[in-house]
Amino acid sequence: MKPKSKLAAILLAIISSAALLSASAAQERPKQPSQSKPSATRSAQKATAEKSATEKSAAEPDEKIEAEPAPPTNEELMRKSLDDLSTQINQLTTEVKRLRHDNERNSDAMQLLLYEERLAKVEEQTQNALDYKLQLDAREADLQRRSRNIQQEVILRGGLRRDEVEAAVRADLQRALDDVHNQQNQYQQRIADLQAQATRLRAKVEALRKKVERTEESNQ
Repeated sequence: MKPKSKLAAILLAIISSAALLSASAAQERPKQPSQSKPSATRSAQKATAEKSATEKSAAEPDEKIEAEPAPPTNEELMRKSLDDLSTQINQLTTEVKRLRHDNERNSDAMQLLLYEERLAKVEEQTQNALDYKLQLDAREADLQRRSRNIQQEVILRGGLRRDEVEAAVRADLQRALDDVHNQQNQYQQRIADLQAQATRLRAKVEALRKKVERTEESNQ
């Protein structure tokens, strides 16, 4: 084969290849839009998924922060301890006041019982003294009656010398009257002392009774 013929064959082959490539490109060019559209959709979906993942990852730390609060500081712990201590002190103070109040009430009630018992004894002693004073008054009246009827006393006693018997009777009656008068004075003073003591005890008992009643009313 001649060189020119060989060169022409090569050029023809190149031209033919170029024509085939152009035809193939022309056939493939209309199909590109349909392929680019799904690619764009996938890109949009991927972007939306990445955005959702980013928002979710951004929201997760907040949820973790809410679920796990920060540990309290030393100042907060100290303030809480002081508040707890203050509450305990207030409770103890209230309990101490209640115990003191109960002790005072019990003490007042005990004192009331003691004073009532003492008053009862004093009143009993006063009544006994009054009764004995009445007996002394009756004895005094009897001795005075016998002194006025001395002659009858002389007759009842008898004796040889009437004047000596009468003198003896008068002396005996006078000694008895003097003894009665002394006892009357003593018991009159004792009655006065007992009555004054009873008056003081009644006032004390009345004051304690009112105090105990007020305490019981306040407890109710």
